Amino acid sequence: MAAPLVATAVGSGTIPYTRGILPSGQRGYEPLGQGERTGLQVVIANPEDLTSVDAFAVSGIAISTTPIKIWGARQSPLPRARLVRIQNATDSTTVTIANSAAKTAEGWQLTNAGAATPRSYVDLPVLDCVEIWAVASAGSQVRMLIF
Repeated sequence: MAAPLVATAVGSGTIPYTRGILPSGQRGYEPLGQGERTGLQVVIANPEDLTSVDAFAVSGIAISTTPIKIWGARQSPLPRARLVRIQNATDSTTVTIANSAAKTAEGWQLTNAGAATPRSYVDLPVLDCVEIWAVASAGSQVRMLIF
């Protein structure tokens, strides 16, 4: 099946007499060279428009020894978030993150050695369908940077 042809008039459409701009050999294929050209329709998209976010967001979440979902479908405050940085905000507590509540026993651990050391964190690429769960060895808090 052949693709349908579309036509366009040369010019921005704001000036009604654009056919006088081009020489007669460049005015298109229509009789009398009215500036109309036919061809296949093409869409040009900028991939950055689909993945870029013009801002960032932060979030602090209290967690305990029961797994809690800290990221999931439609929970993002940004329309096209692509990365989440999760940081353990408590000095002496280990935080474990995983992709489901059932997997928190074997998840990634974020530990801190004390107040004088840098906080441990992990960067996770995310899509809208990704879930992130967290559980702590005692009462704790995680901080999230979403961008």
